[in-house]
Amino acid sequence: MRVACIQPELFEKRTKCYNEIENILKELLETHKNCDIICLPERWVPFLRDPTQNFQQQRGNDYSFIKNLAKEYNVKFISGAIWEKRTSSKKPAITSYFFDENGEEIGRQDKIHLYAYEREHFEPGKELQVFKINSSYCFTILICFDMAFFETPRLAVENGADLLFSPTQIREDGMENWHVYLQARALENRIPIVACNTFGHYLKRKFLGNSKIISFYKGNISPSKLKIIEGPKGSSGFIFDELDLNFPRKLREIRLKEKIDKIKIKIKIVKA
Repeated sequence: MRVACIQPELFEKRTKCYNEIENILKELLETHKNCDIICLPERWVPFLRDPTQNFQQQRGNDYSFIKNLAKEYNVKFISGAIWEKRTSSKKPAITSYFFDENGEEIGRQDKIHLYAYEREHFEPGKELQVFKINSSYCFTILICFDMAFFETPRLAVENGADLLFSPTQIREDGMENWHVYLQARALENRIPIVACNTFGHYLKRKFLGNSKIISFYKGNISPSKLKIIEGPKGSSGFIFDELDLNFPRKLREIRLKEKIDKIKIKIKIVKA
């Protein structure tokens, strides 16, 4: 599976953000002509102080922009996260769309674990989608904070995911924790992870990018050894890797057989 992250810089104007993404996309495809899926970060459009000004109508301009890129450049796209209003719910959703290489919408994943201020403004997702992209492989999209809890990645793995995509928005002071989360989730589930982080500055917050593609070196079973490709830190750009999804399956089969169901473990409180 040939995967990539596009890590664009945030600008104050949406059109400039669109141009930035397309310019990086052209550079990526000139360097790596055969790319299967490209992932964007959680936030890649301007962020205004009033959150209500950041919402789009369902399947609005940001949606259409990514949909058209997928079709024009004949590549599958994960849209990052889009803040959109829906007539079906009282609050907007934070959602990530998956488009095939024809620009057709295959599905979307809503953010399940809302972070801090998001809980006030958004409706949390209730379902975890497992996308089957061919007869062989499946993946799941975990938006940022969804990766901070072990239950969501494990649920994806137990339901057939071979790969986790994670559009994220991690600011500078959260980078160390993020690095730990990603490696822990990869190791505890024996699954590759593609995590695309925001780059830029807004509202006195600094986002460094440093997107990551985490996979496993083939042949190393015990201990398993992580292969980590890192994106630019403090600048825009892209990362690419060709992942072997079959070897992690073997690792995952071993790991899941070793797991002991928590209901079989007795808890005893020992008083001092």
